[in-house]
Amino acid sequence: MSSRYKILRRGDRIRYGCVRSGRCCSTGPNVALTAYDVCRIARYLGVPWRELRGKYILAIIADMIAIPVLRGLGDGQCAFLETRDGVPTCSIYPVRPMRCRLYPFQPASPSKKDIIYIDTYCPGVGHGNLVEPPWSVLEEYYKEVTNHYKRMYQLVFKEGYEALEALEKLIDEVCNSS
Repeated sequence: MSSRYKILRRGDRIRYGCVRSGRCCSTGPNVALTAYDVCRIARYLGVPWRELRGKYILAIIADMIAIPVLRGLGDGQCAFLETRDGVPTCSIYPVRPMRCRLYPFQPASPSKKDIIYIDTYCPGVGHGNLVEPPWSVLEEYYKEVTNHYKRMYQLVFKEGYEALEALEKLIDEVCNSS
């Protein structure tokens, strides 16, 4: 990680309070999703997940794996970012993707569960109360992302699905099981 990111360990606390600048939602998009994120968003919006394709979610093919990501509006702004009364607001806040729930904290690796990074680019870092990183959200994220990529690997490399077919099958499985 670059000098923009600071490492935190369990027990560390940092001064942080969201200042609702919207910077985190307007400098991308670079938010990778899991099938679980896609299903939560679809359920919240009351639509089949396939209706999210193109409008809100895109798939990027990285070698043999399809990675769903939040769609930007061309200027880097997330498709779910709105302004209400002059304040940047997430229109799907209750079900925002796990990566968004964690921000400005950034996962290190599922095998390094006792460290997390903080993005010092976030204007809320250094303001507010001393807080601990959201370790329980990080654990939930690691569980979901690990399940997502294990199943993607199995579908592509063991069962012979092409990248997009595998992603669609995985999202169908997750949405139908929850």
